[in-house]
Amino acid sequence: MVSFTITALSAIAMALTTSAAPAEPNARASINRTGSITWYNTGLGACGQTNNDGELVAAVSASLYDREHPCGRKIRISYQGRSEVVTVVDRCAGCAENDLDLSPAAFKGVIGDPGLGGISASWDWA
Repeated sequence: MVSFTITALSAIAMALTTSAAPAEPNARASINRTGSITWYNTGLGACGQTNNDGELVAAVSASLYDREHPCGRKIRISYQGRSEVVTVVDRCAGCAENDLDLSPAAFKGVIGDPGLGGISASWDWA
């Protein structure tokens, strides 16, 4: 009887420790990226909506757009102590992998002077 009780308790303990499902890896892990930040005049974007230059929106590189399907995702861009959160609404055919093309309002908010264009800044999914 003692042997049965020990076996039963061992089985229960084993079941409790192995029944917990492993944590699912975060498919959208934080990766701090650096790329060239430029600006463009908005309009009808690849995500199918029309935006205006006063909105905080961005276009991501064609390779990132095609791979991630990021329409509506938020990005936090940081430059010299300033940051801005923008929404992805477009695809930038001329951008390298980690480059971003921002609306004039977003560019002004994070970079400042629109005459600076092509500034290297860091960004990540927000």
